Amino acid sequence: MSGAGLLLATILRRDRGLVVIWVVGIVGLWAAGTAGLGAAFDEQARQALVALLAAQPALLLLRGAPAGTELGAVMFVSTFNYLAVMLGLMMTFFAVRHSRGDEDAGRAELVRGAAVGRWAPLAAILVAGAIEIAIVAALFLAVSVALGLPAGPSALAAVGLAGVGAAAMLVGLLAAQALPTSRGANGAAAVVVSAWFLVRGVGDALGEASADLTRVTPAWPAWLSPIGWVGLAHPYADPPWEPDPTPLLLLVPLLAVLGAAVALVESRRELGESLLRSRRGRGTGSAALGANPLGAPLGLALRTTRGGLVVWVVVAAVLGAVAGRLAPAVASALDDNPALRRLVQTLGQESGTDTEGIFLTALAGIVGVLACAAAMQPVLRLRHEELAHGEAVLAASVRRSGWLASHLVPGVVAALLTLAVFAAVVGLSLASSGDDRWSQLVEIQVTHLPLVAVYLAVAAAIVAFVPAAVLWLGWLLLIGLMLVGEFAPLFGEDWEWVQDGSPFHWVANPLDADPDWTGSWWMLGIAAVLLAAAFVRFSRRDVTV
Repeated sequence: MSGAGLLLATILRRDRGLVVIWVVGIVGLWAAGTAGLGAAFDEQARQALVALLAAQPALLLLRGAPAGTELGAVMFVSTFNYLAVMLGLMMTFFAVRHSRGDEDAGRAELVRGAAVGRWAPLAAILVAGAIEIAIVAALFLAVSVALGLPAGPSALAAVGLAGVGAAAMLVGLLAAQALPTSRGANGAAAVVVSAWFLVRGVGDALGEASADLTRVTPAWPAWLSPIGWVGLAHPYADPPWEPDPTPLLLLVPLLAVLGAAVALVESRRELGESLLRSRRGRGTGSAALGANPLGAPLGLALRTTRGGLVVWVVVAAVLGAVAGRLAPAVASALDDNPALRRLVQTLGQESGTDTEGIFLTALAGIVGVLACAAAMQPVLRLRHEELAHGEAVLAASVRRSGWLASHLVPGVVAALLTLAVFAAVVGLSLASSGDDRWSQLVEIQVTHLPLVAVYLAVAAAIVAFVPAAVLWLGWLLLIGLMLVGEFAPLFGEDWEWVQDGSPFHWVANPLDADPDWTGSWWMLGIAAVLLAAAFVRFSRRDVTV
């Protein structure tokens, strides 16, 4: 373990800025939500909110299964699952950055060449990760108690949050050992954390609501997800129900198995190697990789980003299959609860559609976020290509504007395919059971196109104007503004101006008889301006900026 202390201090120093951003995002969302919900929602309003959650399988999938109407219970079901995903992603990125990321950059080889023990780097990563998780959990507990939530349930929720973060960190380390690149490892680990959220959501959406619509008992799929285990513990459950820490005990064997797997692979893996090795490339390149009418190697851009494209399309197909199978199931489950059925019928009349339409629209909203991410990823990757090969590329007959355009095309293709595959899989699944919703699915996906255009333009603007921030700024704007649009209504009328700043708030509602496209036209206009400015700036700035 020689050198572990110095490596630990180095990791914590490198991460100090990112930790502050993540902690502010996670704990700040919980604090703002608790304070805003407590001020804007009285007991009667919270009961109505919980009844709405219990009546909408789509909301159960996104938010979770309620366990009462007290402030803590409502706040937990409203935000905790998102906090768990945020901490999970924070820790997977952390694990990959300090393992496979350092190996890709050559830093790990330099460290191993010094007087450093065989297990020192892994030990430093685990200890640093535990410290960062402890910071988040401790601040979560402190904020909860300071805002008036009971200490015992808050501690239980903090332990569950920390357990999810620890499991995600070990998943990130396994992905870093299994895959040959940090980009692939980050993607694989993020898919696992997202799957935890989705599986938990399926269990909650299929859950059984109580007669008074104050509690939902999740179905068996919730037991397959670490995030679901925290929800099953019901830390803030109202009497006569009590918090049940038993589901959290499942985190112990999970962490033990993941930790043992990480140690086993690390003991046998050579530095820089991976369980899944990269295939050897061909001796000659295809003519499609060369120049084209854009004045840049479009074929090369498509080739280097096709892995991400496949991932986004597969995720969209999986979500489409889940939506197509789950929508009829959640609709038929309402027949067993007359009170729930009456409330859903009332909501359906107000929105102009049925329960299945509301559920599909909610899931399509998740796919819309994925489409935005799929559009941004190839564009942001241009900065990596610029630093690694920029001088060599620009020394050839390549126009800078064409080079930027060559990375916008894969982004457009990835976003459109993500939206189209989801709609196609859902449509085929529903058509097999005699439910024809093709026109509705197309309308739902069309409403997300202006949003995709905005984030495509945002990614281009970041590369052009603030290239040093490509690793975090685009994703912060995507996830942060999505959360603002999702949770600002819970904080009261004083937060409406914040909600108006989120592009997600201005997406047209496809369920309306006459959707309002004003916000969509504004987004398209903003996207056009940002793209034009990005092309001008990228054509003029230096490669090394």
